[in-house]
Amino acid sequence: MDEQKHDIQLKFDGDPIKKLKGAPAEAVIASLNALQRMVHIIGMRAEGRGLGQRLKPTAKVKREYAVICRAPQFGSHVQPIDIASQSGAHTSATAVARGKLLAALKAFDSGEDDKIVAALPDARERWFLADAAKGLIPDPSSGLRVTLRDGKMGRFAFSADRARDAIERFRAGPVPEADEEEIVGRVQSINFTQTLLVIKPSTSRAVRMDYPLQLEPMLEHNKRERLRLHGRPKLNNAGDITSFTELTSIGEVESRLDPIVEFTSGGQRVGSNRPLSIPATFDYESRLFIFSDPALGIDAYSDQYEALRDVVLEELDVVWRNYAMAPASELAPDALLLKKALLTRFRVIEE
Repeated sequence: MDEQKHDIQLKFDGDPIKKLKGAPAEAVIASLNALQRMVHIIGMRAEGRGLGQRLKPTAKVKREYAVICRAPQFGSHVQPIDIASQSGAHTSATAVARGKLLAALKAFDSGEDDKIVAALPDARERWFLADAAKGLIPDPSSGLRVTLRDGKMGRFAFSADRARDAIERFRAGPVPEADEEEIVGRVQSINFTQTLLVIKPSTSRAVRMDYPLQLEPMLEHNKRERLRLHGRPKLNNAGDITSFTELTSIGEVESRLDPIVEFTSGGQRVGSNRPLSIPATFDYESRLFIFSDPALGIDAYSDQYEALRDVVLEELDVVWRNYAMAPASELAPDALLLKKALLTRFRVIEE
């Protein structure tokens, strides 16, 4: 068997294995189908798709989020699998999906509700992942044991026997109502007269919504650009988001405000090693435009879109004077980290 560093090991054990000198094909197929469905659900959520009763992965999700089976070692009942694209590529998206799959299985294995909710905070996604994970659970009377671990070494972090009750518990009952969802879509049209915005995600139908007049300047700068919407959605039977019953925020994917190349602080010109972009987010509750960069200590907000850049400049002046220019001996450990981040990102421009 060609061992790969990304492999996940799915093991079959128990009396049927000893009697058959092999794993029942039905159990192998059910387990692999369960894992693939879980990865597709994770991929659907990553692509901004809602989860509905007629859950059907898009062609893009199938292409980008695949469970790859490797040849098992001779005489072994371990099936190595990998999470990659259908071309075998390991991307940042497949790495996230792999991590989330293992985290979900480990949480179900714990049997502890608080750990499961912490790993899968969205109730609707949690229900669908538990529903898919049922395929890993063999019939109790079969004597078959299914376990899974990350890599070739270490303990098996998922046991179907241990996880059985938790999976059945979180799968019980109807599908929970949709919690807040996030979608990314291109601005298809803006009706400034009726304050109506139409966003078209790449993988689903267009979404229409009203917008407050305060948002208009940001929309003017983002015609035909992508925006990120977060709120409580309405879903059709196919799981597509058709509208929002409540919007929490609308944010830019790519900033349309001029990036910050330099700023002035304490009479000094300070330059950035790379331009600081300012993707704005409009918060519906506060009715403010927000930009935050915790690593640089920036938490800026303004009631006007185009004024947000000036507020960021003011924030940079404050954090530069109070942290970057402060003696290290006067700073707490977290402040020292901020000082280091600022000095890494910016430099004083010599006249």
